[in-house]
Amino acid sequence: MNSKSASSSADLTAPMPARQFWGFLLFFHIVYLGMLALTLFAHLHRVTGALGTSGFTLIGLVVIQSLLYLVFFALPSLAEHLRARRWFGAIFRDMNEYGRANPRLALRFFAMFIVTSVVLVLAECRIEPAFEWALIAYVGMISAQPFRISVPAAIAIFGAWLLNRFGWSGLSTWGFQRWFDLLVQATPGAALLLFMGRIVSTSGERGKLIAELQAAKQALELARERELELAALRERERLARDLHDTLGHALVTLTVQLEAAQRLQSADPARVTALLAEMQKLTRSSMEDLRRSLDNLRTPGLGDRLLTGALQALCAEAGKRFGATIDCQIAEGADLLPSAVAEVLWRVAQKD
Repeated sequence: MNSKSASSSADLTAPMPARQFWGFLLFFHIVYLGMLALTLFAHLHRVTGALGTSGFTLIGLVVIQSLLYLVFFALPSLAEHLRARRWFGAIFRDMNEYGRANPRLALRFFAMFIVTSVVLVLAECRIEPAFEWALIAYVGMISAQPFRISVPAAIAIFGAWLLNRFGWSGLSTWGFQRWFDLLVQATPGAALLLFMGRIVSTSGERGKLIAELQAAKQALELARERELELAALRERERLARDLHDTLGHALVTLTVQLEAAQRLQSADPARVTALLAEMQKLTRSSMEDLRRSLDNLRTPGLGDRLLTGALQALCAEAGKRFGATIDCQIAEGADLLPSAVAEVLWRVAQKD
């Protein structure tokens, strides 16, 4: 596939033009990783004195989370646009191809990435609650999955956050009003994320379908061109057979008769005269056959006339020649056919 067709396919499967969508993804990845770094920096800035075990643990968790995000989400999403290091981009393009060929395995790896990342964020929140915002990003990542996957996963992440933040003992003291207020605050945002994710996913599915339809259209056009080429080859073979069977046979006969006339010229002049008359008749017949073959090969006047009018004139001419009335019925739209198709139909009608 050339670069132009690849770019066109990417435009179809993306929710916006491919270059803009790539820019949006790059911006999102930079903001996400930058926010992780800023949140970590803000926590370390508040720490007075030497870093303790919790500080080094938080740094390690953020580094692991960032690497997982880069390897399993950011770089694969940008693989088609990694130009600086072609071999580097090829690795992740191969990963994408393998994932498309094995969707179940890819879904398992994606689930493992989400679960591991959420666990890391929850562990970070035990040290620095400000990292809770990162859970929203992972809800957004799963929003492109079907609702049967994204909705239970979003509920599970929300439940894990509640347990991590308040614990069983804290949640057991909540009344109806507090639960209701929390759901009212969380549900619209989660619904919006899931809805936007489904829009992106549906756009990709429609784009793939359009790409498949375009490929099928190109295959049909190619098949039509090949059919026209085959029709031309068949016409050439038919003409060759006609010339061989008529003109070739006539030339052989004329040669034999000329040799016979040459031998009988002095012995039987009357026989020579008869042979010459037969050769003259055979020559005229051969000329008619040759003219008929050439008429079948050409399309006289078709370039200046519509196919409908040419076929009607042909039927009228054939009716006069055979003394019969020919009913010519032509479907609507025949004059809109491509010139090559009209020429083939015209030749077929002439032959018949």
